[in-house]
Amino acid sequence: MTIAADPAALRRQRLGAVINELRRRADELETQHDGRCVFTRTYARMTLRLADCLEDGRFDNPEWVTSLAEAFVARYRAALDGTSNSRAWKEVFAAITGRRPRTSVIEDLVFAMTAHIVRDLPYALRDADFLAPGPSRIHDFHAVNAIMGEALEDIQADISQRYSPAVKVFDRLGKRYDEILTGYGIRLSRGMAWYNAMRLSDPTSRSDAARSIEESPLVFMRNVLSPKLWPIGIMLRAMRVIASFGRRWPAAESGT
Repeated sequence: MTIAADPAALRRQRLGAVINELRRRADELETQHDGRCVFTRTYARMTLRLADCLEDGRFDNPEWVTSLAEAFVARYRAALDGTSNSRAWKEVFAAITGRRPRTSVIEDLVFAMTAHIVRDLPYALRDADFLAPGPSRIHDFHAVNAIMGEALEDIQADISQRYSPAVKVFDRLGKRYDEILTGYGIRLSRGMAWYNAMRLSDPTSRSDAARSIEESPLVFMRNVLSPKLWPIGIMLRAMRVIASFGRRWPAAESGT
């Protein structure tokens, strides 16, 4: 007699595979002193937080949440592997991995997080069939927003401890990252992603939506790296240089 596998256990296994892949890639990037490790490590931690909450009763359809997580990480995998045709990702990675302008640890996190949510999430929602017949997925989508928002404070503390104490300095400098790195910022950006996924699903608005989600992360990044007020720009560049001297590249910690 064949015993059916426990669906909850299978979901945990699937998310575990995502977490392990992200940790492995973060280890590799840290070894190479590649700034993309910051978001990759953070992504693993956020997915772990999602996995911990997946079966606690807050989701109506944990199977769909798991499928969305897999579709979402597939978009980031393509960007890391260089198989994505996204101009947004190419410019974000150029800023993170290049020497001029040098980015801070918090910017490595925020720029990649913005590109992933603003650019990738609308496509991932379509990949996960977010408009399939039946009950709406919006409740579960919003529940993920809440989990991500609750995790941000701990994640920033982890990033500061692991990579650079200067993270806290940049975080307090004019709150320039509130568009993404707060609970409100997460809800707003992910809410826009749902809206843009709807636009991508509409043949009459698809091309405009594709252009918008490709450009929006770059507008945000450029405004941070080259603010219109030149005194702020000079101060930020000086702080990036200072912060670079305290940047850490920890040893790999696969499986922790």
